[in-house]
Amino acid sequence: MNSIYKIDIVLPVYFRNIGIVEESTNKLLEYLTPIRGPYSFRIIISINGPHADNLIEKTEEICKRHESVSYCYTEQQGKGKGVLLAWKNSSADILTYMDIDLATSLESFVPLVDEVINGADISVGSRYLATSKLTRTFRRYFLSRMYHLFLIHAFLGMPISDVQCGFKALRKSVFQKLLPRVLDDGFFFEAEMLYLAHRMKLKVVEVPVNWTECSVSGVKLFSTSISFFVGAIRLKFQELFGQRRHRIDGRSVK
Repeated sequence: MNSIYKIDIVLPVYFRNIGIVEESTNKLLEYLTPIRGPYSFRIIISINGPHADNLIEKTEEICKRHESVSYCYTEQQGKGKGVLLAWKNSSADILTYMDIDLATSLESFVPLVDEVINGADISVGSRYLATSKLTRTFRRYFLSRMYHLFLIHAFLGMPISDVQCGFKALRKSVFQKLLPRVLDDGFFFEAEMLYLAHRMKLKVVEVPVNWTECSVSGVKLFSTSISFFVGAIRLKFQELFGQRRHRIDGRSVK
């Protein structure tokens, strides 16, 4: 029996992404259109944060032109906030997301989805596998590798080579198990989600990607690094002392 898998692709954006949202959406649509197989794709532009009136207006215009594109909005800012909101309200079988700058080559998207169709609970794009190709400044490469070596591998004990690549897919049923436990609303939400998946012994598969750093990236190195460090400390504290909190309607409670 041939099944058709409904797949939602979330593009998290905030007001500074207004200059690339249309171009990136069009590139993604151009990539998806000729794909044949058991897939039914929908793109969700997930807008987060204040000062978004112009971005919302532009996104509404995009949605009017393309039936397979929709959007959602939250005034609260945070990459995790945008992705989790869209996933929470999705009715798709498989939930995915990618960064709006399309730093990850789209040629890896179908393999990413196929891993979930073929049995993985979560599939993640990795910039650090043997067959991956990575183009970025040495400074950012060094900080990313140190982050993974010391915080992710040594401190948190996670075997995943790359938790921060903005290119992931998972089953909706898996997400429903993880959502109440993921507390971070910013860039660290991916690491927290994968840490929980590892602790729950879920099947996580890495997919090699070609990744090129984009000048329009909104990541601030210092503040993001601090948030990663604080997030890792929180996870380790909760692991050691068993004080895990849960998310309820956007709040966290014990």
